[in-house]
Amino acid sequence: MHLSFYNFASSVIHLIPQNRLTNRLAPSPGNQFHLPGALICAAVIAMAAMPIANVNAETWTSLSGDRSIEAEMVGMWDNQVVLILPSGQRINVPINSFEASSRIQAGKIADRLQREREALTEEIKRIAAIEAAPAPDPIPAPENASEYSPPSADMGPQEAFDAIAQQIRNGHFVVIYDALPPKYRSQIDELAQLTSNKLEPQGLADSLNQIHRLADLIVTRQNWIRTHHRLHDPASDADDLTQIGEAFNKLVLPMAGLLRTALPADEVSLDRIRSEGFGRWLHERDEVISPYLAVLMDSYSAPSMQWSLLKTKDDTAILEKPIPQTSERNPSRSNSNQSRKIALKKVDGYWIPTAIADGFDEWVRQRTEELQAVEDASMNVSQWLGGQYVSVPTSPTRPTRNSEFDQYGDRSQYDDPSEYDEMEYMEDDFGGSSYPDDDMYGYSNTTKPKMIEPPAITAEMIGSVLQSVGGFVSMTAPLEQATDAASFHRAVDQITGSIEGILSMASGW
Repeated sequence: MHLSFYNFASSVIHLIPQNRLTNRLAPSPGNQFHLPGALICAAVIAMAAMPIANVNAETWTSLSGDRSIEAEMVGMWDNQVVLILPSGQRINVPINSFEASSRIQAGKIADRLQREREALTEEIKRIAAIEAAPAPDPIPAPENASEYSPPSADMGPQEAFDAIAQQIRNGHFVVIYDALPPKYRSQIDELAQLTSNKLEPQGLADSLNQIHRLADLIVTRQNWIRTHHRLHDPASDADDLTQIGEAFNKLVLPMAGLLRTALPADEVSLDRIRSEGFGRWLHERDEVISPYLAVLMDSYSAPSMQWSLLKTKDDTAILEKPIPQTSERNPSRSNSNQSRKIALKKVDGYWIPTAIADGFDEWVRQRTEELQAVEDASMNVSQWLGGQYVSVPTSPTRPTRNSEFDQYGDRSQYDDPSEYDEMEYMEDDFGGSSYPDDDMYGYSNTTKPKMIEPPAITAEMIGSVLQSVGGFVSMTAPLEQATDAASFHRAVDQITGSIEGILSMASGW
């Protein structure tokens, strides 16, 4: 306490200009010290030496009533009042040594101090419980996604394409369904209804429940997962994350939240989809999962250049956007003329990719015939996802650069057919293909490479994946049974060690 006054005194002295201070304090022939300077110093030193009254001090009067002191009560122990005097000295005084009013005062203060201690204890317990909890309570949820606005039939090709892209960035993947003409949507609904009749209900429910269980474990144990040593860089601060930690926060946790929200058993049952209709059910799910998809899209979708309308005629159009990057393996080739292009066709007022428009009816017919050949409630998930039942409708033949009719339609309908002779094909947003750099595939500039076909997804492959998921879920039982972070981390290390051992054996084969 006194130290603070000496600091104050020093500050006051420093406020006085140095020349005035030294002149006034310097000895003079007729006076040892100049009076004003001496008075200032004396006053400051006196103030520093003066004790300050405790603002929390109370008056305590002896039992005889002839003596009183000012002191702050800080507690009561074994019928003794613990007081702190203005000098800082702590004394214990038997409560019976005070008069009645002081004893009543001591009782009230003791009650208040007890309540404050209890409140502090509860706050400490609350903070400790929060830090030890497996997950925040309530579990954080992302902000609501931007309001959904489906494309309309009166939009132009570029406006419709931009609207669809924006809704996807906003997390509303249902726009892919709404972007189709009404008759296509009706066909999709009928196909979904037929599929739901053919799927084996319990098998689908079991597969979805396994995925939901794993996602729920990640979300409801996220605090314990975040504190695991594998997620933190031991060579840096405690808050610095490893690549695994970054991936968990930015990808794994949002994805788990998405699956946990999207796949509750009562919301994805076949009976519910059949009763509500696929389109309505899809829109209900969009309201729930769009916030999570928006987070993922915001984290992992890079800003792209704007599409522009290149050509339009009748009910066909071509959109284009430039390719910003330059080929590193073939720098001699300029990409100034390279661009991504997508051909659109207008169907009942809606602009959709030409490849989808040309092949949609045939795709629906084939899928319908295949499903009708399956007995009701007999198709398992592996057969469904591994067969041709889940696919994208496209035109029957893949276009080539030298064909008279390519994915962009009949070239004669455009002003200058030669403009497309050297058109560069790329993977576009709707599955079209092109190759901006032949050399990267080891081909000369005179020969276009053949498209590398993706590996076929078979029922056996899907079954293996689902079996792996089921096996991993069964391994997570110790994680679900963990009661604190330490036991959870031990279970994680045990599972990780088992997986690493299996991978090590597999690599040795």
